[in-house]
Amino acid sequence: MAKLVAKGMGASPGTATGAIVFRSEDAVDLASQGKAVILVRIETTPDDVPGMKIAAGIVTTRGGITGDAAIVARSLGKPCIASCAPLHVDYAANSLTVWGSAASGDPDDVVLKKGDLVTIDGGKGEIWIA
Repeated sequence: MAKLVAKGMGASPGTATGAIVFRSEDAVDLASQGKAVILVRIETTPDDVPGMKIAAGIVTTRGGITGDAAIVARSLGKPCIASCAPLHVDYAANSLTVWGSAASGDPDDVVLKKGDLVTIDGGKGEIWIA
């Protein structure tokens, strides 16, 4: 059964399921292997555009519906969640932590690593895990 783990700002409508990655280069690499990816960033930069183009969806912990990630995602027709503050991205560890009670009322933190599957709903701003 799927579990809602975080909620941010719905910045670009649509849903996508894929392996989470934290770098544009990783998104391009995994996508070239035929895998769907969700690019997770604190904030996006112009260097992230190749990964944003190839990703099935985009999640940022900062920004908003008028931020760079949201605008690029909408122009590419990709779902995007912005300002998903319950997430703590650790680039060095290739992981993100969803602080407890973020969306589901679960008091425990959820830690997701590079390659873990998530589903995002860019209209509702929701992140789900299986």
